Amino acid sequence: MLKYRHSGRIGFWLNFRWAIIWTFGIFMLTLAPGNYFPKVSSLMQLFSPDKLVHLVMFGVLSWLLGKAMLLQYSQGSLRYINVVVLLVTSATGITTELLQALLPIGREASIYDAIADVAGGSIAMALFTVCIKKKTAFVQRNQKNN
Repeated sequence: MLKYRHSGRIGFWLNFRWAIIWTFGIFMLTLAPGNYFPKVSSLMQLFSPDKLVHLVMFGVLSWLLGKAMLLQYSQGSLRYINVVVLLVTSATGITTELLQALLPIGREASIYDAIADVAGGSIAMALFTVCIKKKTAFVQRNQKNN
C-alpha cells in the first residue's frame, strides 16, 4: 500500500488537496453559464464527446479521491475506500446536474450527464483497485525475496 504521508488536520488537507482542487474545477466547468454546450436528447448520444468529457472528469476525481483516501487511511479496507469514493463521486455528479437545473445559468440538467459521471467514477475506481492490488502483491513478493 501507499505510505502514510501526513497526519492531523493539515495532513488531511495535504492528502486531499488535489481531489479538492479538481472538485472545484468540476463545479466551475459544469456550472459555467452558456447555451453553447451540445445537448443530448437520446441514449444513443451517450458516447458523444460531451459524455466522454464527463467520464474523464469524474474518473480523474475518483482516482484522486482514492489515492487521497489511501494516504489518509492507510490501514483502511480497500472496499470501504471504494464505497466512500463512489458515493462522493456520484453525489458530486448528481449535485452538479441538480444545480444546473435549479440555477438560472442557461444550462440544462441531463440524466445522461449524471450517468456518465457515475460511470466515469466507477470505471476509474475499478482500475484503481486493480492497480493497488497489483502494487500490493508486487511489494509483498519483493519483501519475501529480500
